[in-house]
Amino acid sequence: MSSPASPSSEPEPDLDHTDPASIHVLVNKLNPLQPADYAPDDLSVPTVPSQRTGLELRQEAAGAAEDLFAAAAADGVDLSLVSAYRSYGYQQGTYAGWVEKYGQAEADRISARPGYSEHQTGLAMDVGAADGTCALEQCFGETPEGAWVAEHAAEHGWIIRYPDGAEDTTGYSPEPWHLRYLGTEAAAGVVGSGGVLETVWGFDPAPGY
Repeated sequence: MSSPASPSSEPEPDLDHTDPASIHVLVNKLNPLQPADYAPDDLSVPTVPSQRTGLELRQEAAGAAEDLFAAAAADGVDLSLVSAYRSYGYQQGTYAGWVEKYGQAEADRISARPGYSEHQTGLAMDVGAADGTCALEQCFGETPEGAWVAEHAAEHGWIIRYPDGAEDTTGYSPEPWHLRYLGTEAAAGVVGSGGVLETVWGFDPAPGY
């Protein structure tokens, strides 16, 4: 695990970035979950429109997801939950599928290896337009739903974890649909300081394993 560099901006000096049970854990290609097969003990199913039943988030994140979806609906924006918590075993299958389809180098740009996935924390979700437009595609950011999420997610404690132009730091191609829960204060701090979690929290860039 890499050690945090001296941060230029630290929104909250007491944030715990290493404990997998912390809502402020930092997970990337240089900072895997410890233990690798960590599983949250407070998973629940948020009451939101979803592409399939049983998608779970940690309890606090599930409540924040419900708030986000309700606020979007109030603005006439219909979102759908596409993906949420993934176990270590589930991520093994997901990652292997991408490797088989695209090869390992490209798979590493679009999918986390098991033990390195934010989805395994129960604090990350993929969202999409209810009508399926640009689902899990970069063009989601250009849809009304994607634009609304980019503008309002932090108000409900979420950030776009892999923003455009940050692949050399995050290690992943842009994913305007992938949201990470931090809580409203930390999310506002990250967005207000440039929007890239590693940079704001003072961690080294993690473009590769």
